[in-house]
Formats: sequence, C-alpha cells, structure tokens
Amino acid sequence: MKKKYLIEGTYQTKTNEEKQFEIEYDNVPENEEKNNKLLELLDHPWQLIKEGGKLGVNGVKRFFTVLFLFSVSNTFLFLYSINRLFSTDFEFRKLLVVCFVLIIGLSLTIYSAYRTYHYVVIDTIRVIYENLSSFFQKISQLIIDKVEHLFQGKVDLSDTKLTKALDFGTMVNSKYQKTPKFLRKGIVLILNKIPFFGMLTDLKEDISKGNKVEASTKLYNKMDGFITESIFGNNNTKWVWWLLPLNILLLIILIRFKIG
Repeated sequence: MKKKYLIEGTYQTKTNEEKQFEIEYDNVPENEEKNNKLLELLDHPWQLIKEGGKLGVNGVKRFFTVLFLFSVSNTFLFLYSINRLFSTDFEFRKLLVVCFVLIIGLSLTIYSAYRTYHYVVIDTIRVIYENLSSFFQKISQLIIDKVEHLFQGKVDLSDTKLTKALDFGTMVNSKYQKTPKFLRKGIVLILNKIPFFGMLTDLKEDISKGNKVEASTKLYNKMDGFITESIFGNNNTKWVWWLLPLNILLLIILIRFKIG
C-alpha cells in the first residue's frame, strides 16, 4: 500500500530570494526504506558490495565474478613467471621481469575492481531511481517553475544561465524524513547527469505560453528516456571481454620472451 511522503526545502529565484517548496508524492514504504539504505551504503563501498544484492542491485555478483577472474588469472601468471625464473638460467634481469608481471597483474586487478565498483554504483542509482519514479514526476514540475522566468523577455537562454538556475545542490536542499543528506545525494547524482539545456529549449514554447503541466509531463518523459537509455542502458561490463584476454596475452608474451 502506498503512502504519501513530503520533501520540503528552498531554492533561489532570479532575484536571489529564497523560495520555499514542498513536494508530496506517493511511494511504497518498502521502497522508501530500501532507498534510504542504498543511499546510506553509497558512502560505504564495501558494505554496498556485501549488502547491495539483497536490496535489488544486480551488479554485486558481477563485481565478485570480475574480481575472481582477474585475481585468479594474474595470480596464476605470477606463479608461472616464478616457475620459469627458476626453470631457466637465473638472471637479475629476469627477476625484474617477474616484478613487472606482479605490478602489471596487480594494477589491472585493482583497475578492474574499481571499474566494476563504478558499475555497481550506477546500478544502485538505477534501483533508487526506479523506486522514486513518482518523485521525479513531481520534481519535473519544480524545474519548470524554476526556469519559467528564463523564457520570459528577449534574453536568449544559454547553457550557463540554465546551469546556474538549476543548481541542484542548492535546489534540493531539503528535509526528507530522517535522511536528508542521503536523499539529496542520490537525487543530485541523477539530476546532474541530465542535459537539461536541450530538453528545456525544446519546451520553450509550452513554458512561455504557461502550459506548465504539459511542459512538466514532457520534461519527465524526456528525463526518463535519457536516464533509462543513456545512463543505465550504457552501464555494463563488456570491457571485461577485451581487457581480461589482453591482460593474459600481455603477461604471457612478457614471460615467454623475457624469461623463457
């Protein structure tokens, strides 16, 4: 059963005055609890990796899979380089090659873990976004209200002016039950990735005519399409299919041609 939730806060108008706003939206209590937990976990990487899967984050298993593949491959190649070092005529130069094998393997393992963790973070934001769909419909109305004055008069709208007007760090300075910091962080993470300049320019006619309800609906549809396709749609680990073979091939060549 859905319950009503309220966000209160302030944002600056074109005259630098503080304007109060309230956003009331419906959501399932379980989703709110899940969002609060996920937003809190964004500040704790290891906890997010351990507990994210229980909260709907799909990337957690993939993180351990990628880490396992790179760790096992590079550990095996490092041990193989040591074996080749003592199976051939020992030279100090060959010992340096073994050190390079260790450094390269360790570096690529750390890089793969970092990049996969970034995948987990984006997937976490996806879960949060899906649980807050009704909220983002409401915030699109707030954005239309906030930029309405930019379409008045003869002053041309610029990306700089719009960016200044849509200072989400200030605009979403709100109270959200007991976790305002976490909610603000999650919302701003998503909103700052959206190219609002082009979207709002397309809606200039509707906004100028005062059709704010229609404009906010169109804006939400544009936002949702961009977020779903460009942010979450491009979040993947396809790079593993070329980086892991390259990693293995590079170290094998290094071992075979420099150690023997």
